[in-house]
Amino acid sequence: MKRSKHLIIIGSILTAFILFVIFVYLPYADKQSQTTKMATSLWPSENLRDPVQEIPAFNFIDQNNKTITNEYVKGKVYVADFFYTTCEAACPMMSTQLTKVQKDFIKNNDFRILSFALDPNDSLSVIKTFADKYEANDNTWHFLRGDSKKIYKLGEEGFLQIVKDGDNNFEGHTQKLTLVDKKGMIRGFYLGIDSAEVANLINDINYLLNKEQI
Repeated sequence: MKRSKHLIIIGSILTAFILFVIFVYLPYADKQSQTTKMATSLWPSENLRDPVQEIPAFNFIDQNNKTITNEYVKGKVYVADFFYTTCEAACPMMSTQLTKVQKDFIKNNDFRILSFALDPNDSLSVIKTFADKYEANDNTWHFLRGDSKKIYKLGEEGFLQIVKDGDNNFEGHTQKLTLVDKKGMIRGFYLGIDSAEVANLINDINYLLNKEQI
């Protein structure tokens, strides 16, 4: 009788152990393996460059009237672009592509998107409406406005982008997305209306977040 009880107890323990291995350990180990594999198999795309130059200091207000500076993104990987809310061509396409980027990294606190408004007439409420249109997460994607001259200078001298033509016309503004690493250095330029280049951007963000040692 005692032997039977011992066998039942041992059998119960073994069953519990097997169930633990099947339903808890193996799924966890597989997930860890996939994460490790992803991090170690990442390779930079052809768009990723050696550090180009450091982004200078900036200070602007986002769609929620929050002050965003270069110190805020220090130690983070981020993507920057320049837009105006009345644009009916490239800007909507770029912003749509950026929603895909946001979706992939929305849970990563080491990543941000900074979109700089070019039109000095855009009010805070207009910027907020534009941000809501693309379902911008308040923690991840910041739509920035401020002194237009400072934004133009930052775009051209800091991010090395054409933000307006010689006639102060925004129609010819840049369609490029700029990738910046954790040290605040420009690392690449990606055509924001090209799905293939945006895929390269997502790859390179992953690379900078998970693989590159800085």
